[in-house]
Amino acid sequence: MMQKKLADSLNWALLHVLIIIYEEGSISAAADRLNITQSAVSQNLKKLEEQLESQLVIRNTKPLELTPIGRYCLQIAQTMFTEITSIEAMRGSNSHLLEGVVKLLVVSRIHNPKYNQFLVYFKKKYPNITLDLTVKSSMDILNNLNQKTPAIGICLARRIPENLNKELLFNQRYYLYCGYHHPFFLEKELSFDSLLKEDFIAFNSEDIGDVLSPITVFKESHDLTGRISAYTNNLDEAVRLIYTGYGIGALPDQFIAATHLESKLRRLPPKEGIADVPVYIFWHEHRPLSLLEAKFIEEIVAFDISL
Repeated sequence: MMQKKLADSLNWALLHVLIIIYEEGSISAAADRLNITQSAVSQNLKKLEEQLESQLVIRNTKPLELTPIGRYCLQIAQTMFTEITSIEAMRGSNSHLLEGVVKLLVVSRIHNPKYNQFLVYFKKKYPNITLDLTVKSSMDILNNLNQKTPAIGICLARRIPENLNKELLFNQRYYLYCGYHHPFFLEKELSFDSLLKEDFIAFNSEDIGDVLSPITVFKESHDLTGRISAYTNNLDEAVRLIYTGYGIGALPDQFIAATHLESKLRRLPPKEGIADVPVYIFWHEHRPLSLLEAKFIEEIVAFDISL
């Protein structure tokens, strides 16, 4: 109760005076720096000592020396004002002052030109923030964050743990494709009905309830009943299997546009695509965010990387 009472009543500005007295080495020099009278500095110091019920400065020494409790209070005050400097930087005018590491857990193969533009923007605005990126599956990212791993996650999700906060970043649209070695590749006219019995390449995460289940929902609701000729949990391998003619499959359009195989893959009907899969940024609601993490989340949401 006494600690709470002191925290409620303590004038934090007096701690700043203590810092200046220590840095300048005398009451008079501190007064010059603060542009106030020596009497005002002495009165502020006296008020702080009265609030803490402890002597903080040993008078009549040159430079002034701090008592043990005075040195402890100085450390607390310096830590506090370092945090205040970080808050000032958070407002944007001093973004170059923010320094440290933001740990990101990111699902592989996010291809979004606006996401790339955001990273360019963030680097220019916060040149001293280091990004530590680890690529994991969406399931692993959600599990790690749910265990309060000190990180932010960017991934797909269908079943979201209750303890995670999220913000939608963009929807990744999936289209059906065939590859260079598939009979459809050179067909001049293709209707959607011609796809109904074709073999499919499927992702393991297309199971109902999993992150890519909208693809399965589309196939079932549109009578795409061909057999699954291959499963994979890897986007690159899915592209390889589609390219080599093992079957048709769903791929994110932005990813295809970024590969050297774009000319070796053909987009199939329907022209509007088959599914939108949301990509979120996640963090644990009961793990306090660092200032840098909070700034990263604020900036990427405000930047708007929706497609």
